[in-house]
Amino acid sequence: MGVMMKHMFIGGTRQLGLALLALLGLFPIYYIAVNSLKSQSEYARNQLAPPILFQFENYASAWSQVAGPLLNTIVIVGVSVIGILVCSALSAYAFAVLPFPGKRGLFMLVFILLLIPSFLTLIPLFLQIKRLPFANTYWALILPYIAAGQAFSIFVLRTFFAGISKELLEAARIDGAGDVRIFRSVAVPLSLPVLISVGIINLVPLWNDYLLPRLILNRAHQTVTMALVAFQGNAQTHTAPNFGALMAAYVLASLPLVVLFSFLMRYYIEGLTSGSVKM
Repeated sequence: MGVMMKHMFIGGTRQLGLALLALLGLFPIYYIAVNSLKSQSEYARNQLAPPILFQFENYASAWSQVAGPLLNTIVIVGVSVIGILVCSALSAYAFAVLPFPGKRGLFMLVFILLLIPSFLTLIPLFLQIKRLPFANTYWALILPYIAAGQAFSIFVLRTFFAGISKELLEAARIDGAGDVRIFRSVAVPLSLPVLISVGIINLVPLWNDYLLPRLILNRAHQTVTMALVAFQGNAQTHTAPNFGALMAAYVLASLPLVVLFSFLMRYYIEGLTSGSVKM
C-alpha cells in the first residue's frame, strides 16, 4: 500500500510539473491575445487582465500593416520549403539507394556543411546576391533558403530511405519500375510523415528570419518580420507603437503557422517518432 501511494504521489507530482510547464508555454499566447484587444490606456494600466472594452479596430490597423508582407512571406517560405523538400529528397534517395562513384565522399561533404555556422556565410552570401540580376526580388531569398536547407534535410531523409525494405524495392524493380517510378510511387508515399516533419523544421526558422531579408529585400518585397519591426516604432524619431495594434499584428503573423500546425501535427508527430528524426 505504501509503495502504491508513493507511485501515485510521484505520478501526481510529474503531472503537476508538466501542467505548470504547459501554462508557462501558453502564457505568451495569452499575453498577446488579451493585449491585442486593449486600448493604449488599458494596456498601460494592466497588461495581464482580460480587456474590459474590446478594441477590434486594433486588428484593422494591424492588418493594414502586415497584409502585404504576410503574403510575401507565404510565397517566399512556401516556395523555399517545397524546393528544399524536392531537391533534398532526390539527393537523399540517390545517396541511400543508387550506387555511384564517390557516394561516400560526397555524403561526408554534405555532413560537413552541417558543422558550418550560418553567420560565417552571411557576408559572402550578401555580396554574391547583390551581384545577381534578381536582387530585391523573391528569388534573392528563395534560392539561398533552398541551398541552406539541403544539408540537414538530406541527412535526415537519407537515413529514412536507407531503412526502406530492400525486398520492397526489388519487388518494384521486378515489376518493371525504374528508379524514378520507385522514388515517386514507393519512397515518397512511405516517407510522407518524415517529409512533413523536415518541411516544418525548415519552415519555422525561415518564417521567423529577419536578418537576411532585411539586408536583401526592399520595402515592396518585405517579409512579415520586417513589417513587425517597423511597426514597433522608432526611438530616433520618438515614435512609440500602438501596443494593442502591435499585439494584434503578432497574432495575425502567427495565424498561418497555427493553421498549418493544426492540419499537419499528426504527420509531424509520426515523422518525429518514426525512428528517422530524433531530436
